[in-house]
Amino acid sequence: MPSCLSGAFTNTGREIKIKMLRILNNSVKISKYATGCVPQVLRFASNGPSDLVLVKEQNGVREITLNHPKTLNSLSLDMMCALQDALLKDKDNVDLRCVVLTAQGKIWSAGHNLKELHNDPKIQACVFQKLTDVINDIQRLPVPVLGKVNGYAAAAGCQLVVSCDMVVCTKNSKFSTPGAGVGVFCSTPGVAVARIMSRPKSAYMLMTGLPVTGEEAYISGMVTKAVPAEELDNEIEEITNAIKAKSRAVISLGKEFYYKQLAMSQAEAFTAAQEKMCENFQLGDTKEGIASFFEKRPPNWKHN
Repeated sequence: MPSCLSGAFTNTGREIKIKMLRILNNSVKISKYATGCVPQVLRFASNGPSDLVLVKEQNGVREITLNHPKTLNSLSLDMMCALQDALLKDKDNVDLRCVVLTAQGKIWSAGHNLKELHNDPKIQACVFQKLTDVINDIQRLPVPVLGKVNGYAAAAGCQLVVSCDMVVCTKNSKFSTPGAGVGVFCSTPGVAVARIMSRPKSAYMLMTGLPVTGEEAYISGMVTKAVPAEELDNEIEEITNAIKAKSRAVISLGKEFYYKQLAMSQAEAFTAAQEKMCENFQLGDTKEGIASFFEKRPPNWKHN
């Protein structure tokens, strides 16, 4: 357990877990009662932080799976620390080409853990800062991060997944920011949601707490694609293969500037982009890419 929480909590018992699952088994109850920090959710004991996420890496793709379905993959400090470690491990290794963030169970993540947050401002600040750090790390990572959703992402869980570079979900997945239902307005999730959706739609999610489906999320600009459940794996594979076909150095340069220019005015962004384009042309892989185009052959990327 992180130092700022050491000794702060104990397992409150099986009855809390049963009550929590009863609430979340019904999607109507989720939208009505869950905060995304679901009421009565506590971080139940595990064998250690390493159990909270599973990491599989193959052919340049690192798949990170939130792996604590009995707490509905709640974003406890332990969970977020484990996730952050998995994201940052060997991030500069050129063999790493992209990351896929997914979850075990029908609940992708119910968000923060109200039991963990209850009555301690220091812990609250620690928890909210940790998720901010994780999201900043996702967007600073030199490779693309894909959110893969086949389930329910609520409040901080919604905040986390929509902060990935791309999000692919099933059409029946759901996203919500329902914290106001228990008196905790989803202000931090609202930062992420409001930046990728229209004002009326993001306000609807934040002020009503009602969920949107994967199809609605796609129409609203919250996710990249919404596909039938049986096509989800193939869609992720198609996207990761497209990323791996590019130079890591070029993607890294482009991703870094993409997020920087979002905070600029249009005039500032165009000026900075012109400089970045000139910088791009100095890369070895850019020279190789242009040469391969003229020579009508596949490029031989060195990722530099």
